[in-house]
Amino acid sequence: MLIYNTAELDNTLIRQEADDAKDAGVIAPETAERIKAAHPYTLYSPNIFVRIGLGLATVLCVLLATGLFFLLMMDGAIRSIEAFFLVWGVLAYGALELWMSGHRHYRSGVDDGLTWVSIVYIAGALVALMENDSPIVLFTLLTALAAWYTVRTSDPGIALCGWVCGIMIVVYTAISYIPGARYLLPFLVMGLSAGAYMLFSRMQRNFRFRHYDLCLDVLRLATLATLYLAGNYYVVHNAGMELLGMEGEPPLPWLFWTLSVAIPPVYIWIGLRRKDRIPLAMGLILIAVAVFTIRAYHAVMPIETAMVLGGVFLVGVSYFVHRYLKTPKHGFTTEAMHTRSFGAQQLEGLIIAETMQHAPQAGESFQFGGGSGGGGGASSEF
Repeated sequence: MLIYNTAELDNTLIRQEADDAKDAGVIAPETAERIKAAHPYTLYSPNIFVRIGLGLATVLCVLLATGLFFLLMMDGAIRSIEAFFLVWGVLAYGALELWMSGHRHYRSGVDDGLTWVSIVYIAGALVALMENDSPIVLFTLLTALAAWYTVRTSDPGIALCGWVCGIMIVVYTAISYIPGARYLLPFLVMGLSAGAYMLFSRMQRNFRFRHYDLCLDVLRLATLATLYLAGNYYVVHNAGMELLGMEGEPPLPWLFWTLSVAIPPVYIWIGLRRKDRIPLAMGLILIAVAVFTIRAYHAVMPIETAMVLGGVFLVGVSYFVHRYLKTPKHGFTTEAMHTRSFGAQQLEGLIIAETMQHAPQAGESFQFGGGSGGGGGASSEF
C-alpha cells in the first residue's frame, strides 16, 4: 500500500542489517560490501537539510499556485472557500501520487511537502464544512483521513495526529452517549490506550509492517502517553472542570495520585525488563511530568532550585550509565543499532552465500593430455 518502492526499502533495511552485523564483528567488512552490492539502494533520500529545503520549496510552490488561482477565481472562491481548499487538497494529493509514480524518491522533501499541504488543505476544509455538525463525525472523518495517509506514506506525524483524533472520538462519544461519563472516561481512555499499545507492539513484530516501524514507534509512545495522562491527577482534575463541569476533587483522588506517581517507574521497569526503548524513554519523560503534578499541588522547593538539582542529577546518571554500558552488559549497550532484526533469516542466508567461496576443482587447474613426444627423445613439451 505504500507509494514508495518497497523492494528498494527492503534493500536499505538489509544493508543496515549488514552494517550492524559488521560493526558487531559477526561478518567481515568485505562480506558486508558484497551484501550491499547485491542489494543496491537507488532511491533519492537527501540529508536532513536538503530535505527541509526541498520540502519548503514544494510547499511554497503549492501555496503560490493556490494563491494565483484564488485571485483568478476570487468571487467564486470566497463564496465557497471550503470547497476551494478541498479541491486543492485533492489536487495536491493527486500530484503526490503522480510524482511518486514517476520519480524514485523517498523522504526527499518533495513528497513530505505535498503530503502535508494536501492533508492540511483537506482537513481544514472538513473542519470548516462541519463547523456546526457533530464533533464525533468530524473526528471520525479526520481519523480515517489520517489513517489513509499513514498507510500510503508511513508518515509518523500524520499517524500521531490520527491517534489524537481517535482519542477525541472516544472522549466526545463518552460525554454524549455514556451515562456517568465523568466517572468512566479516564478508565475508557486508559483501556483504549493499553489495548492499542499491545496491538501496535504486535504489529511491529510482524514482518508485513516492517516499513511502518517509525510510525509504530510514535504510536506506541503516544499510547503510553495517553494512558498516563488519562490517569494523571492534574489532567483528570482540570479536564473534569473544563469538559464536564465538575467541581472540587475528582472521584477516587487517591487512585489518580497513585497512578500519577506509579506509572512512570512501571514504564521504566517494563523497558528494562524487555529491553525496549519505547516504554523506557516514555517512563523517563513522565517522571518529570509526575514531579510537575506533585509540585502543582504541593510545592516543596522553588522551581528554579528543583530544575537545577534535577538537571545535575540526570546529567550525572546519564554520564555514569553511558560509561558503564560502553561495554555491553546484560544485553544493554550504548551502541546504536539501526534496525529491528529485519529479515534475520534472509540476512543469514546472504552471509552464508557471501562467505562460502567457490573452491577450484582439480579439473579446473590441471588437464591431462596435450604433450608431444617423437623419435628417441622427448621435446620441451610433455
